[in-house]
Amino acid sequence: MAGRTDVHRDPVPAPSTAPATFASYLDARSPGLDVIRVLLAVAVLVSHTWPLGGFGTEPGSPIAPGFLTLGGFAVAGFFALSGLLVGRSALTRTPAQFTRARLARIVPGYWVALAVSGIALAGIGYIHERGGIGGFVSLEPNGPIMYVLRAALFPVDFQHGVRDVFLSSTPFGRSTGSSFINGSLWTLPYEIRCYLVVGIVGALAKTLGARRTVTIAWAATLIIGVLYQRAGGTTAFVLGPLTDPQLVTFVFVFLCGMLTAVWADRIRLWGPVPAAALLIALVAGRHSLFTAEYIAAGALALVLPPLASLLGGVGAQLRGIDLSYGLYLYAWPIQQLIAMFGLAQRPSTFIAWSLVLTTIAAALSWFGVERPAMRRWGRR
Repeated sequence: MAGRTDVHRDPVPAPSTAPATFASYLDARSPGLDVIRVLLAVAVLVSHTWPLGGFGTEPGSPIAPGFLTLGGFAVAGFFALSGLLVGRSALTRTPAQFTRARLARIVPGYWVALAVSGIALAGIGYIHERGGIGGFVSLEPNGPIMYVLRAALFPVDFQHGVRDVFLSSTPFGRSTGSSFINGSLWTLPYEIRCYLVVGIVGALAKTLGARRTVTIAWAATLIIGVLYQRAGGTTAFVLGPLTDPQLVTFVFVFLCGMLTAVWADRIRLWGPVPAAALLIALVAGRHSLFTAEYIAAGALALVLPPLASLLGGVGAQLRGIDLSYGLYLYAWPIQQLIAMFGLAQRPSTFIAWSLVLTTIAAALSWFGVERPAMRRWGRR
């Protein structure tokens, strides 16, 4: 998910006075942003508890309860914050540096998570359901090996099931009639495409000017989003395979973060602009699905940094450890296993089991995969 740190760094002590602007706050590299990312990842886990545990529908978003789930709100927050931080990175690095840093941060953890969830965790489910491992591993289209190979290159749509594992043994499988090994991974191919767009915008900005380039890209994406909303079939025909409505939505939210980044020196961290953004988010989030996904979600790029500034002390305790990506990668398959084994009968117990086991997986991912990859390839 997105806005994650490119390389490991020691925590920066909180300044004695609060930063006056977004730019000074971002320059200070506050560890409060790490806390926000972890909280967003936990919100996704909590939201998925209800459908995966068989407790009913997901809770609603705090800014758009009628249109977005709590998990949808968290994903929007990830993309908005990623646009702010990753967009800033694209404006200050060469295209090669930017690409290398993004790939080092996202790809190794994703590939390992694919293998762990598609082979190891799916294998546990298969043994539980079938009483043995026989017939699990093969090169057939619905087998674990093809699942990993298909998903490795971040396709927008790929088969999420492996050997019908979790289809009949979990509440989510029975209610949807689907074998979903790791349903959270669907956003990562879109995130990679957002990185590509932001990288192109960042490269153009070095010639045409950052504010002008980002503002034009932001406005053009909003226009395309409106066209999809009002004439989806015609817009899809014109754009063809280049894009789809979901990608446009995510790119717009990402660019809202990047737009905030280029004007960061003009926006006071605790000034009228973030306050107005919060008010707009609350109003837009209750108007329609379109305004919730575009306006309310995009406004989070202005709302989340002030909140992060309040959590700097908590973030300093993390000492640069960022478990948010691992929490996001492993929560779903672990929650499916919890549901399959019937370890929790109440949402609170289900969440507790999920947090403990997923945090362990996230820590292994951070220390064993993510941080070593960033240290080895992120700065080269």
